[in-house]
Amino acid sequence: MASSAPVDCVYTNLLGASSGIGEATAYKLAEHGARLYLVALEEDILQNVQQKCMEKGLADDKIGFCSGDLSQSAFREEIVKSLIQKFGRLDILADIAGYAMFSNVSETKEEDYDRCVSVNQKAKLFLAQLCLPYLKETKGNIIYLSSICSTIGQPITVVYSMAKAAIDMLTKCLAKELGPHGVRVNAINPGFIDDTNILRNSNSVITTDEDHKKLADSTAKQAHLNRAGKPADVVSLLLFLTSDEASYITGTINYIDGGRHLYP
Repeated sequence: MASSAPVDCVYTNLLGASSGIGEATAYKLAEHGARLYLVALEEDILQNVQQKCMEKGLADDKIGFCSGDLSQSAFREEIVKSLIQKFGRLDILADIAGYAMFSNVSETKEEDYDRCVSVNQKAKLFLAQLCLPYLKETKGNIIYLSSICSTIGQPITVVYSMAKAAIDMLTKCLAKELGPHGVRVNAINPGFIDDTNILRNSNSVITTDEDHKKLADSTAKQAHLNRAGKPADVVSLLLFLTSDEASYITGTINYIDGGRHLYP
C-alpha cells in the first residue's frame, strides 16, 4: 500500500455521495488512484460521482458502485460479494454512512428511533462482520465516521448521540479484536461540517439555505477556531489514518471540530 494514500477502499455513504464529505472523499481518493467501490442510496448520483472520478483520471476498471439501503442485510451482503468479484480484495472499509435525527425523548417516535439506530449503529457492525475475513487477509483498516455528538449530549439529538457513542465503542472494541490480525480501526468525530446535505436528508427543521447558514454561523461561534468545518478537513484526516504513515494508530477517537469538544 502506498504511504501517502490508500490503494483500495469500500466507500459507503447512505445519504449519497453527491456532496459534502462523501463527494470530497471519493474525488480525493480518485486523484490518488485508489480502487473505489461506492455505495449510496441513489443510483443516478453514484453514476455521476463515478463519472467525475473517471474524469480525474481513475480508470473504469478501478471503480464500481452499488446502490441500496445499508439497513438491509441482503444489501450489505450484495455489497461485499460484488466488491470481491470486482477487485478480489479489500484493504479499507471507510464507513461514513449516516442518518441525522433531531428530537428529544418526549417527541421521539419508535419508527424514527429504529431507522436512526439501524443506519448509524447496526449496519456498521454487521457490514464490518462481512468484511472482516478480507480485511484480515490484507491487514487493512476500518474508518468510521462518528460525531462530537457522541461526547456532547443535547436533548434534541438524544437518539443520534446514543448511536454515535455506540460507534465510538465499536471502534474501540473492534480495534482490540482485530489488532492481533494487523487490522486497524479508527473513528473520525466531526463537529458541524458545512457544505453537506445531511441535515436536509433527515427529520431536521433545517430545510432552507437561510436555516443552514444560521446554523453554520451559530456553530462557528461555538468552535474555538471560530469557523465551521469543511469536507476537506475531514478528508485530510481520513487519508492520513488509512495510510501507512498511521500504521501504529488504532482504536482512536479523532475530533475534528475546531475545538468544540473542549466545551466553553
